[in-house]
Amino acid sequence: MVKKASSIQGGFLFCVLLISAILSIGWGDIGATPAQAAQKADAQKGVASLVDINSATQKELENIKGVGAATAKKIIAGRPYTSVDELSKAGLGAQALEALKPLVTVGKSPAVPLTAVATLVPGTKININTADQATLQTLPDIGPVKARAIIAGRPYKTVEEIMKISGIKDKTFVAIKNYITVK
Repeated sequence: MVKKASSIQGGFLFCVLLISAILSIGWGDIGATPAQAAQKADAQKGVASLVDINSATQKELENIKGVGAATAKKIIAGRPYTSVDELSKAGLGAQALEALKPLVTVGKSPAVPLTAVATLVPGTKININTADQATLQTLPDIGPVKARAIIAGRPYKTVEEIMKISGIKDKTFVAIKNYITVK
C-alpha cells in the first residue's frame, strides 16, 4: 500500500513538472532546438524593431543603416506611403530600396488634423511662407505630401513660384491662387 501511494505521488509530481515545462516554453516551442528558439526570438525582436516610414521622426529614420539626413528628409516629404516600394518616389534607387525593405514597415498614415478638412472662406489668404502643414492642407487639392513639399520649398517671392513644386501645376494653381499670398 505504501509503495502504491509512492508511485502515485511520483506520477503526480512528474505531471506537475511536465505541465510547468510546457507552460514556461509554450506549446509552439515543444520539440524546438535551442537554435530554433533563438531564431524565433530574433525574428520577434526584428518585427518589433521595424521602423514605420509613415510615422518615424527624422532621427529615427537616420538611425536606419544607410539613411542619412538628406534621405530621411526625402522620406518624410514623400509621406504617406501605402507600401515600402513607394520609397522610390522619395528618390531612393532600387539598390537602396532593397536594402531598406527588411528594416522598415508601413503603418497607417498619421491622422489628418481636423483643420485639414476645414473649408476656406472666400477672401481668406494663407501665407505660403509661414503657414503650417495643417493650414496648407485646407487649400483645395493640397494634401499632406504637397503641403510638406510647399514647406520644403520656402521661401517664395511670388505666389507663382509655388508651381515649381511637384504636383502643383496649372490646374492646382488655379484652384489655390485666390487663397494664397506671400509676405
